[in-house]
Amino acid sequence: MNRFINLAFVAVMAASLPGMAQHGEKKVCVVTGELNGFPASLVNIVRYGEDGRYYGDTIPVRDGRFRYELDTDGSTVYDLTARDGRSGRYVHFFAEEGAVHIKFHPDSVADVITSTPLNTEMRRVKAATDTITDEAFARLEALERAKLDYTEPARRLLELRQTTRNSDSLKAIDTELRRLQADGRLLTPEFVAADNAVGDAFRREYKARCHYAVEHPGPVGLYFLQESASSKLADTALVRRAVEEIYAKRYPAAYATRWLQGWLAGCNTKVGGDYFDFTAPDLEGNDHTLSKEIAGRVALIDLWGSWCASCRIHSQELIPVYNKYKDRGFTVVGVAREYDNADAMKTAIRRDGYPWLNLLELDDRLGIWTKYGIGNAGGARFLVGRDGKILAINPDASQVEAILKDKL
Repeated sequence: MNRFINLAFVAVMAASLPGMAQHGEKKVCVVTGELNGFPASLVNIVRYGEDGRYYGDTIPVRDGRFRYELDTDGSTVYDLTARDGRSGRYVHFFAEEGAVHIKFHPDSVADVITSTPLNTEMRRVKAATDTITDEAFARLEALERAKLDYTEPARRLLELRQTTRNSDSLKAIDTELRRLQADGRLLTPEFVAADNAVGDAFRREYKARCHYAVEHPGPVGLYFLQESASSKLADTALVRRAVEEIYAKRYPAAYATRWLQGWLAGCNTKVGGDYFDFTAPDLEGNDHTLSKEIAGRVALIDLWGSWCASCRIHSQELIPVYNKYKDRGFTVVGVAREYDNADAMKTAIRRDGYPWLNLLELDDRLGIWTKYGIGNAGGARFLVGRDGKILAINPDASQVEAILKDKL
């Protein structure tokens, strides 16, 4: 089983990379790389934790090699991904002053070859903690090799699927596979147990790296906290203590610290939890504080974007509900996630006819999406009660109305 993540191709907007050194002499990290047989047509680079669809840069590949000079503060981690149009190989590295060489491989993770101190320490800690997951992965791979991963009925269907060309027959096979999955009969009990053991091993691995972050405060520890949070297997309490008691005090301006603070805020964005308050501008540049706009009312916080078709459909469907209940204690505050400028947002509001207040989140400057736990999503909707507690997440118009009938 490969440890790399297959990634769908996403277009990356070329832009100057953020997080560069602000003071003193400019530091330059010279990044070189070789694809070593992996058929990538381009390489993307972005600060770790940022959405590569809107930030970062694209590095041209020539004869399987690439080179890039990166102005850096010397302690920021970057994500570099080689893509072939369908999948990708990624690697993380500190953009330290000096040289970093990335060596990709067709069937495994990439190597970071450098003698810079932060990268050396990151590599050392990863190697020491990888042993936690090695045994669990070995068990899983052994079951796969022995063909003990799928049950016999599932394996017969999968083999039949490989030789079937009729579309109706393929649909029938897929329906049966989904039924087996729903009934818990797709995978063998041994494989399910081994897969669960891998998840448990990863939790222990991330926890060990977080303990390193507590015991050895510094840029490498900060990276491991962010890695743990990104995995969705984090020990949230441990990450919170490390951020609040150590890193927010020692590295308050670091991008990773601010990212983690947003992630921690998003962890409480759940039904029964508190909404995240913020101040954002309207299209005239006037600032509005969310808590003041919704005080004393049941409110829908509508996070959307002019480019998010499904978001706009949900918003349009809400208009009749808003008009029906706006005088009975219900309100909507929209926030559009836009890039470069607000021109498309203005056009969308005019075409869709939103009658409520809409605010602007331009270039993710306020981190609202991250703080609501939807950093890589187009948008989401949060229905909030008069007490500030979240009543529902992503309700459709009919669900909003049903709750309003009960609450108003």
